[in-house]
Amino acid sequence: RLAVASAPPRGRGAGAPTLSDLQAQQVSEAGPDELPCPPGMFGMATEEEEEYGHEMIEGLLQMLKCQDPRLSAKAAAALCNLCAESEPNREQVVAGGGLPRLLDMLDRPAAGVPFMQSAAAACLCNLAANPDSKIAIAKSGAMEVLVAVLRGSNLSAAAQAAGALWSLCVDNDHNKRLVADAGAVPHLVQLLRSADLFTVSQAAGALSECSIRNDSNKTLVSAAGAIPLLVTMLQSGDLNVRRLASCALCNVCANHAANKQQAREAGALPLLVRQLGEPSSAAVLSPIAGAICNLSMRSSDNRLELLRLGAADVLRRHTESSSPSLRCNALAALNQLEGP
Repeated sequence: RLAVASAPPRGRGAGAPTLSDLQAQQVSEAGPDELPCPPGMFGMATEEEEEYGHEMIEGLLQMLKCQDPRLSAKAAAALCNLCAESEPNREQVVAGGGLPRLLDMLDRPAAGVPFMQSAAAACLCNLAANPDSKIAIAKSGAMEVLVAVLRGSNLSAAAQAAGALWSLCVDNDHNKRLVADAGAVPHLVQLLRSADLFTVSQAAGALSECSIRNDSNKTLVSAAGAIPLLVTMLQSGDLNVRRLASCALCNVCANHAANKQQAREAGALPLLVRQLGEPSSAAVLSPIAGAICNLSMRSSDNRLELLRLGAADVLRRHTESSSPSLRCNALAALNQLEGP
């Protein structure tokens, strides 16, 4: 099977109120198991921020813990940016005691500071890009707090919380179980119904990532009604939404017969074949090929339907792609359709 990895969003922004504008995405190479599709990236630290990062973070941690909630929220947004691409900065924030205050901001946001929860969740998302920080964040009780934000009325904060859960699950199977145990899956699926593109992309990324190498989560995701919603997302005019939907279908259906059948019945197969034949970037096409591979694997009904739809001919066009990820996924899918 192929695994499409969904990576979580990392923070950026000139100021806290602009967090919702940070929606750029990166795509990782597909692995031999499930396909990886990285989360959104909010921004990268400048050279000056890297050079003076240590002193800046010390000051921002003090600001984070101050009594003025608006200053605390702005400090969280700034720390989010400084931790976007810096392991030392992530480690310093955690070692400097930033986690308890960030969780408090999520759990008890100040009235009149609507971006407080969003800034805190985005900061946690970037901190969780560090493997050790993932463990520290999970042990701090963050899963339950983030799920409470998913359930809340602040949609912007819910989107950032979904991104944080996405980040916490990347390359951490234990956290995937904790996310499910905290009851996140139904609320992430509910976010797929949002009209906001950033929100649905973060929710799809989180559902995709928590399904990798976790059959129990795959069952929870489909039972909550995600598959028809993901198929609908394949028809979005936004390429990033379509990319993440195909990643999620690839991972949720890998080695799961019932989910493969549900995806077929929801109309995923013709959409995937059609989109694979349309001109697009390898970042978009690679997870589509991966989804076709996983949907056809050990499913004779899906395999026959994909062949009838002409998937093999479309896949052949990509077997000599300059993108290693697309080429590998196309060859793997072709082998499933035409192999013994």
